Formats: sequence, structure tokens, C-alpha cells
Amino acid sequence: MGLISSHYMTPDQLRRCCRNNLSAEVIGYALHTIDGKRVGTVEDILVDDETLDVRYLVVNASTAEFTLNQPYVLLTPDLCCWDAAQRLVRSQATAQEVQDAPAFDRAVDLVQAYEETAILNYGERPFAPADH
Repeated sequence: MGLISSHYMTPDQLRRCCRNNLSAEVIGYALHTIDGKRVGTVEDILVDDETLDVRYLVVNASTAEFTLNQPYVLLTPDLCCWDAAQRLVRSQATAQEVQDAPAFDRAVDLVQAYEETAILNYGERPFAPADH
């Protein structure tokens, strides 16, 4: 399993990728926390290269309404819903959880490093099968 950026996907792949109804359509939408604070703008989505499930939203945090120590953060789509009319993604994450979210760096191995960080920040692996 690997992750691919929406920037490198074919038009057919972009049409087919989805997770919890989140698709490449959310690129450019504002993203807010559960407490209503603006995090920034969804700049990219990272997609599982086998299943085409959206695994992460890459958020440009340069316009965040709170202090972030990194210019880009990754958020899991399982915590998000979107409103096309308002061009807005609402996250169930708090501002503190976003502050603790992994920074995004294209030079880093996404598969291992970010998967582990997501487990630490959000509990169980977002797409892990049940233990029973």
C-alpha cells in the first residue's frame, strides 16, 4: 500500500476516489475545527494507491486562526464532513488536535511515518479491521 497525491492522479482515478463522501472536490475548501476555528485550506488529498480511498487531507495552515508550528498538516477524512454550498470542510478535531497533527513534507516517507503519527494522534488506525 502506498499513498499518492491527487496532483498525480488521472481524471478517472480522481472521479473514483472517495472516503466518507470526501473526494478531490474538497481541494480549495476552507477547513474548520469542531470548535469553529479556521485551520486553513485543503490543498491536496492523499489517496491509497490500491483502493483509491482518501487517506488524508493536506491542509495549508498559513491562514489558521490559531498558532501552528508547521505550514501544512495532515488530517484524516474520517473526522471530516463537507458542505459544497459553503465550500467548507468541518473537522471533528479540536484546535489542539490539529496543533498536534503531523506536519506534511513531501520528502518524508508518507506510508510509515504518517500512519504511525495518525495512530498516536487519533487512536486506532483509521481503516483497521475490527479485532474480533
